[in-house]
Amino acid sequence: MRQRVGEDFWLMWDCWMSLDLDYATRLAHAADGLGLRWIEEPLLPDDYWGHGELRRRMPPRMLLTAGEHEATRWGFRLLLELGQVDIVQPDVGWCGGITELLRIAALADSHGKAVVPHASSVYSYHFVLTRPNSPFTEFLMMHPDGSEVVPMMHPLLLDEPIPIGGRIRVPDRPGFGVRLNPELALSRPYDH
Repeated sequence: MRQRVGEDFWLMWDCWMSLDLDYATRLAHAADGLGLRWIEEPLLPDDYWGHGELRRRMPPRMLLTAGEHEATRWGFRLLLELGQVDIVQPDVGWCGGITELLRIAALADSHGKAVVPHASSVYSYHFVLTRPNSPFTEFLMMHPDGSEVVPMMHPLLLDEPIPIGGRIRVPDRPGFGVRLNPELALSRPYDH
């Protein structure tokens, strides 16, 4: 992949809470020569001390990111203070909404750390545009075979922006600029 995208393109590994401290350390050092920019969520979310030890053991130029599965600002505080992560990645749908996301961002800013929200579609896009410590947003490839870029919340939302040339233009319509799809059959998955 490094050969395909060139030296200046950020490559990252999302480990999805699947490693232990020893393996994550060895992986970080083995990948350093490939110019890997960050290792994301390598440990379980509540292993704040493990994150801190991993940060100390990792190559200095590689970033440690975490927080996708963290749900409170107090957990993010522990990730920043004990875990010493370089970038926090709250999910606006899981962390308590936009208000809580703003509080987490202020906390990260007070520690000199960046915020790159996990997914969250248009809700994260609007947030990132307003924050100096959020350099970019995450966009998940939701097409079944990854052959085309489609809106993340399709078919639930209409008017959802997609990146063009690596950039997203947020809607200037009221709210977040998206609408619920009225033609989508809404049903409860279980009877009450």
